[in-house]
Amino acid sequence: MTIGLLHGDDRELLLALAGRKAFDIVVHGHTHQAEVRTPGPTLVVNPGETCGYLTGRPTVAVLDTVSRNVELIDL
Repeated sequence: MTIGLLHGDDRELLLALAGRKAFDIVVHGHTHQAEVRTPGPTLVVNPGETCGYLTGRPTVAVLDTVSRNVELIDL
């Protein structure tokens, strides 16, 4: 399993990384918006923010690397 990490809000770069099929999972941040999606074969995860300062919703993500299941947990 290959996991790419990206900190930034460049949507084109994020989609390019996901579209290259070089990574099974891409985890990104900076936007503080929790999301889990699959735009093709690559799983894209943003765990959100633990403090909830910007969104009002403190979250973390738990990734099961065997099943590729992601659980967003509200803190």
